[in-house]
Amino acid sequence: MIRNNKGSATVEASLILPLFIFGVLVLFHGIRLHMAEAVLYEATAETLEYMAELSYLTETNYLVPESKIEQYVDNKELVEGYIIGGIEGVSFLGSTYLDDEGYVCLKVSYEIGINVPVIGNLAGHRTYEIRQKAYKGYKEREDGQELSEDEIYVYITDNREAYHISRGCTHLVLSITPGTKSRAEANGYSPCEFCGDDSGDGVFITKHGNRYHSRGDCLGLKRTVYRVKKSQVQGLGACERCVH
Repeated sequence: MIRNNKGSATVEASLILPLFIFGVLVLFHGIRLHMAEAVLYEATAETLEYMAELSYLTETNYLVPESKIEQYVDNKELVEGYIIGGIEGVSFLGSTYLDDEGYVCLKVSYEIGINVPVIGNLAGHRTYEIRQKAYKGYKEREDGQELSEDEIYVYITDNREAYHISRGCTHLVLSITPGTKSRAEANGYSPCEFCGDDSGDGVFITKHGNRYHSRGDCLGLKRTVYRVKKSQVQGLGACERCVH
């Protein structure tokens, strides 16, 4: 007797295919969640760097990192997709500027959320601490000896036009202001080489810049900052704004 197995194959496929699609979606969202948390951690580390530079001037206040971190988040849409409440959902309660060992400490906590088909929304709590030695206005190694010139850390961007002594330099941390093209041109601003002059009269400018931007997400308004040793940037000149 010859049996027809076509029906059983169809049933198996109808069972396996949804499981396969479910597994792919879970893997996709898992990877995206990991990327979102990596973006958030990098932004937190940049915020900590900023706080470490200014710790000797500022009293303990968890509102400082909450007001600064948004400037350092490279992919806000990704973070807002997996961190409940987005950037505003990140809490820094319990953070300290200077502990007994002279470290700045950020205590970070937030809720994650993933919408999984069939199962629904999955949520979880994340918390961690990161620390960095506060800058004291002089240069020393961990053993207390003075650093050589080549061991000093500086900051550069992708265009590598100059190195920066301070992470808070206005070349690296831009203050973006909306305005009108007519007023920007009257104040000596010219069109950005990236986004040009492809919008109406509404533009974006920076306090210390000389270009106006048609889009708020223009590459000319973004900064990817790298912390490297000065010995790695030989040939670059120092930024005129922060070197003195």
